[in-house]
Amino acid sequence: MTSDKVDIYEEQKELVLARFNAISPESKIMLGGDKELTVKDLISHVEKGDEFGRKIVQTQIRMLKVLTSNV
Repeated sequence: MTSDKVDIYEEQKELVLARFNAISPESKIMLGGDKELTVKDLISHVEKGDEFGRKIVQTQIRMLKVLTSNV
């Protein structure tokens, strides 16, 4: 990744973490029909920067773009 992409990703990651930190850490989110995770679990994956955490960041940013579009 280039420096600019890393900086953008870090900003997106911080935005996602801020959103998740506004929710009770014990709240549960359903993923894919039968997989249930707490917000605390999601935060942990995002902070670690593992593959699942990166997918969470991508998905959250995509969702925010949809929510803020003028469609």
